[in-house]
Amino acid sequence: MLSCISIFFIIYLFRSQMKRCDVNYSKKLLKRSALVMLFLEIFRIVWSTFYYGFNLKNIRFDWCNQISLALPFIILSEKQELYPYIDILSFMGGAGVLIYPIWVFYDYAGIHIMSVQSMISHTLMVIIPLSITFVSGHWEKEKSIRKPLTAFILVAFIAYVMSRTLNVNYLIMIDADGIPLLRHLPFPWYWLIAFPCLIVLISGVRLMFYAICRKISKHKSIISEYYNMEYEDKKVESVI
Repeated sequence: MLSCISIFFIIYLFRSQMKRCDVNYSKKLLKRSALVMLFLEIFRIVWSTFYYGFNLKNIRFDWCNQISLALPFIILSEKQELYPYIDILSFMGGAGVLIYPIWVFYDYAGIHIMSVQSMISHTLMVIIPLSITFVSGHWEKEKSIRKPLTAFILVAFIAYVMSRTLNVNYLIMIDADGIPLLRHLPFPWYWLIAFPCLIVLISGVRLMFYAICRKISKHKSIISEYYNMEYEDKKVESVI
């Protein structure tokens, strides 16, 4: 049910931005989404600390948690040059959980304040990169996936270090238990399968973003032509 609500909300906001094609509107939406994401991530850490005491494990260093901490600061500081490094990873993390939300309920069975927090955060991980396409059409120009791959390597390195430090299996950096095809292979050999699959997925999402950016550009051109024609008509009317 939560996934259905999240997907509906994502479609609604995307259609709203497509209808407006207003950069300022999308920028406001981005900043508000980033603030909510940051608040939710801080709330999660504080909640865990309050109930279980302070521990670095409360921060979590998985794919989605790292992005949920980094992405708000990138958006709020308007570092558009960093968007190509994180938007695809954000979309993949959020979409993956919305498609298979059982991951959210491993720790808290049923509807719990923290499962709701997680679902909202993952919804924002999809909303923000889609909103970025209305502000920056960089995927029309980017020809490679070098930047998101670079960001993933950084995320994987942090996950590896913290997995060894805290003895927690962040980003399958200790084992791949529970994952078909990979669970029978020891670390790091299963990454010989996982990494090529990751490259294929990132490439597919890049093509999707390229198509979205092209569609937005065409829609903006149509709106611009409409307003130009309307302006010319008013000029003629004023002369007459």
